[in-house]
Amino acid sequence: MKKLKVLLLGNCNRSLTDNNSPMKQNTVFSSPRTKLNGKNKLNAMDNNIDILEINGKLWHNTKLLPVEDIKELIEQKRYLKADQHLIKLEYQCYSSDSIEKDEDKLKMEQEVESLYEHLDSAITTVLKTSMSISKENPDLLKMVVQFRIQEEKMDQTYQEEAKRKSGRIPKARPRGWKNKWLNILQQSVDERISKIPNASEDNKINWVIQCLGQLLKELKEDVDTIVNHVKPCYPEDYNICKTYADCYQKTISSRLTVITENELKGKDLYTLLRWIYVHYPGVMSTLTQTEDADQKLWRDLLSQEMINQMENGYISAVQTDAKAYMSKSLQMEEMNWINGKEPLMFQDCYHSELPIDIIQIFDGGAREASCLTPDLNNRVLGIMLDEMMCFLESFQESVKCFEKTYLDHENFISTMILVNNICESFREYLNKNGKITNEVKENALSILNKMEKNGKDVLQKSLFCELKPYCKFLITEKWVSHPEPINNILEITQRQLIKFRKLKAQQFQGLLEEIHEQLIAEYISRIMKRKLSCKTEDQQKAFANQLEKEDHQLQELFSVNGSRAVGLATALPYISEIIRLQDVNAIKMEVGALIQEFPDIRKQHVAAILYIKKNMKKSDEKDILHIIKELLNYGTDSSTSKTLFSNAAVLKTL
Repeated sequence: MKKLKVLLLGNCNRSLTDNNSPMKQNTVFSSPRTKLNGKNKLNAMDNNIDILEINGKLWHNTKLLPVEDIKELIEQKRYLKADQHLIKLEYQCYSSDSIEKDEDKLKMEQEVESLYEHLDSAITTVLKTSMSISKENPDLLKMVVQFRIQEEKMDQTYQEEAKRKSGRIPKARPRGWKNKWLNILQQSVDERISKIPNASEDNKINWVIQCLGQLLKELKEDVDTIVNHVKPCYPEDYNICKTYADCYQKTISSRLTVITENELKGKDLYTLLRWIYVHYPGVMSTLTQTEDADQKLWRDLLSQEMINQMENGYISAVQTDAKAYMSKSLQMEEMNWINGKEPLMFQDCYHSELPIDIIQIFDGGAREASCLTPDLNNRVLGIMLDEMMCFLESFQESVKCFEKTYLDHENFISTMILVNNICESFREYLNKNGKITNEVKENALSILNKMEKNGKDVLQKSLFCELKPYCKFLITEKWVSHPEPINNILEITQRQLIKFRKLKAQQFQGLLEEIHEQLIAEYISRIMKRKLSCKTEDQQKAFANQLEKEDHQLQELFSVNGSRAVGLATALPYISEIIRLQDVNAIKMEVGALIQEFPDIRKQHVAAILYIKKNMKKSDEKDILHIIKELLNYGTDSSTSKTLFSNAAVLKTL
């Protein structure tokens, strides 16, 4: 022990430790309290933050005070100076051999520990109220931090001495202020963050939202205080923000565990998951500024098993809700179809809220999940795509059922127009949405294509059922001199097209082209039936003129209604010119032009056209038909060629 005294105290403190010193009978431990004056007088403004080191300059300048004066320093919140006196007092107590009686030594130790307990209590109080102290009196918090630094240096000094085994170590050393500090901060955080109230019938609906809202509010306020007020009171290497982050992590984890012990469903699960994945890291990331801070924060909040359970519950709820909402929307749409009312109008077209509802359900689920983790977002998106496909299949079945059951319904045609508009809305959405996979998009578009084709077929059938009595007079003996059939065809078609204009533009354009093609196919199919032949050149010219005239009338009708497929009208002029011409070579050239324009034409088609020319020699007819094979083998430009003679109505007549 003599070596330690020489090493740490030096000669300047021999008066306090030497057995032969005249101050032996008047030490600080045994003397009554005396009124200090001069520079030893207690001074409330004295807040020296220099750290005391054994045998350092401050050590030699620190004159031991009586116990009562040290207590007074503590009461005055001059903790660092009080600790400096206590350190020197403790060191003298455990290193001096000047005290002979055991009871005196025991009393000394008790006084030292009593003072330390008093100081520890004061330090604990400051630490527990760090949030408010850092704003109101930051110097006090800084002093307490310096106290810890000072104490840890003393612990280190004693521990080094213990390793050398050259000195007796006080029982209370090391005092372990690092762990005490952490425990006090953890306790203060536990006290600051509200306990989770029990869920009751009164607050059951918004219980999770209220609990998490309160947690987030308290967390934001505390983090702001830590960053802006507490952090400046600590040395940088203490990384106090990280320390607080760990404390809040434990406390928040315990609060969330309480919440998860309740039966959570649907929106509550989403609210909790979003709080964990988004709100909590968003606040806490300012305390833990590392690349993987966000993931580490939420991964440590709850067990992976609990996280997986909540995610699976959330996905199940999303799927159940989507299925229910989509089914309800479809049921409401079906009711609208049969209620006897005309569909709603929007921008001159029949309009339904069904696509809007379904798209909102799909986008809502996908948008919610996108706020969580990428993995969870992908899983939810997959579920929503599955439900979208299920809905489209159900929608298709509903339309089929309506067609079979309500064919004579007063709004049948209006509803079929509406259905095609609904399909068009879904098509537009699918083509624009980049989140939808190609596979799902192809499957969905396949369903929509079938429905749109079916809808157009229904509309065409409704038109041609009305046109049929007049179409049967086309290309007959009475047809050449009687304009009634074409006039009725034009009138009925125009009247129906006005109804069909309730289709969306793209749908209407497609239907318009199909009707135009079908009407031309009606003429060609009548020619294929060979019910009319013209023996003379004049009869043939009259036939050609009438066919050309009606072709112009049809072209004008569809052009006025916005048809872009005016090229279809070229088939009848070619046919009329073949009928009009008498020169075989000229006829061959016209047949060649017809084949070039419509490569789907076959020998039987041309033979039926030539049948009208009753005055044509068999040899000439044979000669013309002979070149058809050569022309077809030669090939045509498929990018500009059209199909017309392969129309079902034309093929049927063959």
